[in-house]
Amino acid sequence: MSTKKPRNRASTPKIPAIRLADPFYDREVERYDAPLPSREYILQLITEAGCPVDAEEFAEQLLITEDEFELFQRRLGAMHRDGQLMMNRKRQLCLPDKLDLVKGRVEGHPDGFGFVAPEEGGGDLYLSPKEMHRVLHGDKVLVRVAGLDKRGRREGKIVEVL
Repeated sequence: MSTKKPRNRASTPKIPAIRLADPFYDREVERYDAPLPSREYILQLITEAGCPVDAEEFAEQLLITEDEFELFQRRLGAMHRDGQLMMNRKRQLCLPDKLDLVKGRVEGHPDGFGFVAPEEGGGDLYLSPKEMHRVLHGDKVLVRVAGLDKRGRREGKIVEVL
């Protein structure tokens, strides 16, 4: 007869294999009582999908419980705020890098137009006065290259203010 106490299975929830595959799972366990998939793992899975992912289907894929769903939404919101993720018109998660968007800082001109200085360097993108109505000097933005203006400069359309 064994002298070991039986384990209380209710106190040790079974962690799904997809969540254990997170390379940063140990770090998340140290930081949080209810660890969620790490930002890096979320980005990795969306990259591997190769196309935009529906947020609710993604939560189901990661076996996010009802109790965890609000926290998961907050994590996605923080990633969106930090420019790691974007939502397209269909409310799907996508990576800004895959959308050919330029992240940069707005430099306004007293005459109403402005420029976006890309973080990665390279030439500035022209912003028309109409685009400048949406932003202020110094704002961090994601911009889509919309072509060339009438003077031959690369022109940007603001996708999002970060």
